[in-house]
Amino acid sequence: MTFDTILIPTDGSDPAKAAARRGFDLAAQCNAAVHVLSVADSSIATGAGYSGDSQSIRNRLREQATARATALRDEATERGLEATATTREGIPGKEIVDYADEHAMDAIAIGTSGRGGVTRAVVGSVADKVVRTASVPVVTINPEAASETAEALTIDSILLPTDGSDTAEAVIQYGFDLATQLDATVHLLSVIDSDRVQMLSALTDTDADIVAELRERATDGLDERAAEARAHDIDAVTTIRDGVPAEEIVDYADTEGIDLIAMGTAGRGGFERFIVGSVTDDVVRTATVPVVTMRPNETDSD
Repeated sequence: MTFDTILIPTDGSDPAKAAARRGFDLAAQCNAAVHVLSVADSSIATGAGYSGDSQSIRNRLREQATARATALRDEATERGLEATATTREGIPGKEIVDYADEHAMDAIAIGTSGRGGVTRAVVGSVADKVVRTASVPVVTINPEAASETAEALTIDSILLPTDGSDTAEAVIQYGFDLATQLDATVHLLSVIDSDRVQMLSALTDTDADIVAELRERATDGLDERAAEARAHDIDAVTTIRDGVPAEEIVDYADTEGIDLIAMGTAGRGGFERFIVGSVTDDVVRTATVPVVTMRPNETDSD
């Protein structure tokens, strides 16, 4: 799967506009068409306790949304991109995901509010819902990754972390496709989870070297994936680290000058997401580069 069409939502905020420009950078490198979408949030006009003319509020919200989408569309066009602008009314997260499905988008590029706290709970909730429910890959771009002072985004390297799970392995195959489109080097990273090692040590009565066993499995898996990449003329680097997975992934991206991280996410919510998706969630919030997330059903569809 490659990026030939990219949906870029905007709410007019500075983080959203900065993220959109990084999305334009990605579209330019992929030679992809851009769809700029702004959603007039219907919950504002129908808020509990509001006694005024909700229709006039709704009309005003649509006007503002149209102005936002048109301005960004024009900016994309000035950069030589094929771009369209659309306004919809409804709940932003749902409308973004529905638009992507209806128009067969290859990816969604969306800004997040960053590292946590109250701001993320308010501003980042839309991006979080999109990541959890979209049926296409989502490129999340937090404020640090979208900094206006940063150079234009050029993807020459993609970090593909793997824990050996089916989801992670499927994302690696997707990452190879993207690396081919972008002519990028892939970095295959496996992290020996220090917390998992401690838990296994406490549950195991034998004197087996758990770290050595996990490292051997990781090495075999990485070597196999790297050979597959090179068979497709993709340059590949393999690394094993020890520590907390999310922290090691973000640190590796920083120290090795990675341009993009691609990871799987557990999906729609509940216990599975808490366990499997927590690493991805931490990386999305703290990475200083864009992060592509994919749900398991996405990776099976192509």
